[in-house]
Amino acid sequence: MNLRLANQLTMAGACLTVANSADYKPVWLGKEPADFEADIAQLGADYGAVISKSAQAEASGGGAADAKAVAEEALENAAHVLARALANHFKKSGNLTNRAKVDVTKTEIVELRNQDLIAKTTEIRDLALAAQAEPGAAGRGVTAARTAVLTGAITSFSGLMSAPRGQIVNRSTLLKEVETDVASVVEQVRDLDDLVLQFDGSELGRRFIEAWKRARIIVDTGGGHAATPEPTPTPTPTPNP
Repeated sequence: MNLRLANQLTMAGACLTVANSADYKPVWLGKEPADFEADIAQLGADYGAVISKSAQAEASGGGAADAKAVAEEALENAAHVLARALANHFKKSGNLTNRAKVDVTKTEIVELRNQDLIAKTTEIRDLALAAQAEPGAAGRGVTAARTAVLTGAITSFSGLMSAPRGQIVNRSTLLKEVETDVASVVEQVRDLDDLVLQFDGSELGRRFIEAWKRARIIVDTGGGHAATPEPTPTPTPTPNP
């Protein structure tokens, strides 16, 4: 993936992290404009799917690879990273019951096959969805962005689970799809920009708007249309009398 696309995905992930943080989720959850809640959920799902597809493209190397194997590896990696973040979070928050559910090694995840792998990774994803708004979770890596990545990986692997071995995935084709999908994700963020502005009725809402704008500034060294900060005017010196 080129730098421009990577930066755009970083921006979308930052926006998801801001919106789903414990600080700002109360601003929009169940509030008007109601479309924001549905649209941010869709953004999370699409972001996760494109991250998963990008991982498949990278794993396929210079030519071709077995599509199911590539998707399986992407799922195992995403699940392991989020599981360890959850294990750390649950240990520090004293939730030993949930910690036991996610305290798995990479080897234990890799040894799972098909339905068992789907079941375990879905359990990890669902625990992350519930935990990501808890105090301290984001700082330990339990973020909306990581959860979205795992959701996308689950979807990708589920679609290929019954596919015949030897189905070929071509890296160049996947990268073209990634570029199209990233453009769609960026467009979704732009649409959300218009909705975010409507949360200006409270001090917390105004802080959310500013945090969202800061997340948007991450993009885009590749020449996209994302928001950039206004330059600070240089004061004109006042001559001494």
